[in-house]
Amino acid sequence: MFDGRYVLWGGEHSLFTRKLQAMLNYLGVDYEFKLKSGDAGERMEARLGTHFIPGLETPEGWFVHDTTPIGLMLSAKYPERSVVPSAPVQRIASHLLEDWADEWFGRYAISSRWCYPHNIDHVAIGFYANFIGKYERQGLTPEELVEARKRIEIVRDQFGLNACTNRGCGPDQAVHVRRDFEQLMVHVERHYTEHPFLLGDRASLGDFTFAGLFKAHIASDPEPRSWILGCAPKMLELMDQVFEARAGEAQYLPDDALPPTLMPFFEHMRDSYHAFLRVSRDALAAGEKWCEVDLGEGPVRMRSLKYSEISRCHIKGEIESLSPADRAAVDSALGSLGVLDAYLLPAVLP
Repeated sequence: MFDGRYVLWGGEHSLFTRKLQAMLNYLGVDYEFKLKSGDAGERMEARLGTHFIPGLETPEGWFVHDTTPIGLMLSAKYPERSVVPSAPVQRIASHLLEDWADEWFGRYAISSRWCYPHNIDHVAIGFYANFIGKYERQGLTPEELVEARKRIEIVRDQFGLNACTNRGCGPDQAVHVRRDFEQLMVHVERHYTEHPFLLGDRASLGDFTFAGLFKAHIASDPEPRSWILGCAPKMLELMDQVFEARAGEAQYLPDDALPPTLMPFFEHMRDSYHAFLRVSRDALAAGEKWCEVDLGEGPVRMRSLKYSEISRCHIKGEIESLSPADRAAVDSALGSLGVLDAYLLPAVLP
């Protein structure tokens, strides 16, 4: 094992960059946060093999991406600080919670960021600062401000609004997305008021997605900040606490128990994200790039996602690899909630 410093490459306004930063904070590893600026981007992408952020440069000199396998890798490397529960029910629940948060919360993030002109004006400064290698707190010169306003229009048109279309959360769905977020956050605030983390007193992978969403979007962008202040204002402080938390001696709930306050989370994932998983899987099987899912207010058109199918099958493998006794415990705790069904469907990708 190599000693040394990790380097987190990413952006201040990226949900998954901030998710990984929260994870590194919790694990207590030595790391440096470097911006994927316009100058550094080409070299980073060549090492990572992708243009997506974040990337993690390890002390061994590896460049790795995708926060879920990074979390699994770091948990294996630092088992005394692992963020993956060992008990079967909590382990599968942690995978379900992270997958839901990773793949569904992006709709809240991009809709609130790109469907509101005043919000786009606000993020222009931070986006351009990072692009030229500055942190937002360093500010911009008057000349840089002019360029920032020009560049954000390109980012909006070439990325932001296209991402909203792909995820079914554009201007035509903005009212529904906001209402869904606000209704969910009432339950989330109640849970985090009673428990510091999703599964008790110790963090698991999904906690960092919640913290990343708030650090990169909800607390920093004016539009979603107005949403949370109106429905669950305590979440701002609660998520700061998760973002800054450090692993200690605390453990998950005893006896492989799940907090009752998680029940609305499971209901939400079953009725929203898991509905998407099913129709996306069917579309991929038929060779279709688009699918439609009913989220309670009529069909919503979304891009079918290969990554979601890959992630679904990873969790399917985790469930099916359990021992008979552990599988019985998981089925007893989670099966009746309907949150395993979408994951147990046959794979459709080679």
